[in-house]
Amino acid sequence: MIRLPISCQPPLLLIFLACGMGEALAEEIETVKSWAHYREILISDGKSGVEADAEISGMLADLGSMDRAAGNDRIGVAAPPFEFDGWLNSEPLSLEGLRGQVVLVRWWTETCPFCASSAPALRAIHEQYSSQGLTVIGVYHPKADRDGPLDMARVERAVKARELDFPIAIDWDWKNGTLAEWWLTGPKRPATSVTFLLDKAGVIQFVHPGMEYHDPNGSEGHAMCAADMLGIRSQIERLLAE
Repeated sequence: MIRLPISCQPPLLLIFLACGMGEALAEEIETVKSWAHYREILISDGKSGVEADAEISGMLADLGSMDRAAGNDRIGVAAPPFEFDGWLNSEPLSLEGLRGQVVLVRWWTETCPFCASSAPALRAIHEQYSSQGLTVIGVYHPKADRDGPLDMARVERAVKARELDFPIAIDWDWKNGTLAEWWLTGPKRPATSVTFLLDKAGVIQFVHPGMEYHDPNGSEGHAMCAADMLGIRSQIERLLAE
């Protein structure tokens, strides 16, 4: 199996919180809540407003140029089994137990503004389609400090900050875990924040190869995100009707 490095990763965003009088400072990873929040963090880390805006413009340019056919090699493949390190908002789920459901699986992390901007879309999809036979699973995979042991409290903070109330799986060792089996094989992948849609038999039928999607927000720089969201909704409705 070939496992390729992913180059499109946002910078690590850290804040330091006091643990109490006389105690050492504890390092905590901050959850990015929006692009505006991401800009604030860049400035608080020492960048000027112009530098922050330039960095964000570059990231959005990468989004606009992303090869949206990058996951076509996975379509028609039976999804590999889940091998996750933990679950939140749900008992552990399995592909066998989800037979008969359409399943959306999206990998995300707390330091990624693309993931932050996509969180409302996942909530909307869950609210609209869960009663019709769709299961949404958000898969947390750490980018910052990923070599340490599983930190469940960190994941819980990120889930709370993003207001995610659907099932959350944890793919802590994602370079060797489920993401590796599902995605980090074969051709170069543009990002790790990938979305898969599985049909009722557990076969991959659609792949959004990463970064961001959401309903229209009036921003020209995010027009492609809105087009991608429309495509995802269309694919969900097609699979639910089958």
